[in-house]
Amino acid sequence: MYTIDVTTGALTSIGTIAAGSNPVSVAVDPSGKFAYVANLNSNDVSMYTIDVTTGALTAIAPGAIAAGSNPRSVAVDPSGRFAYVANGGSNSVSMYTIDVTTGTLTSIGTIAAGTTPRSVAIVGILQ
Repeated sequence: MYTIDVTTGALTSIGTIAAGSNPVSVAVDPSGKFAYVANLNSNDVSMYTIDVTTGALTAIAPGAIAAGSNPRSVAVDPSGRFAYVANGGSNSVSMYTIDVTTGTLTSIGTIAAGTTPRSVAIVGILQ
C-alpha cells in the first residue's frame, strides 16, 4: 500500500496487506472507496475498503470471492455497481454486483469468452 504525494506523484509505502495467491491485477471503484484484486493461483478476487485519508486497505469479510480458473484481470464499471474478471484458465468472464455501501461482491454468473482471456475493460456508453 502507498500514499501518493499530490504535488510530486512520489509514492510512500504504508505497509502491505494479504491477498490471495499470485495477485496479478487491481481495480478501484469510481468512488475510490473499494479495491479488488484478481488472484491468479487461488482463483478468487480479494475485496478491500480504502481509507480515503491514508490510502490503507482493509479486507472486506469474507476477504475474497471465487472467480473462474486463473483470473487475470479485474475491472469495475463506471457506475461502480458491477465488476468483471477475465478468467484465463476457464475461458470465461465472471460477473459480480457491488454493494455500494460495503463494497462486497456478489456473483451473478459467468459468460464464455475466447481462448485464455487475459484482460477485461469497460467502455462507458453515453446516453
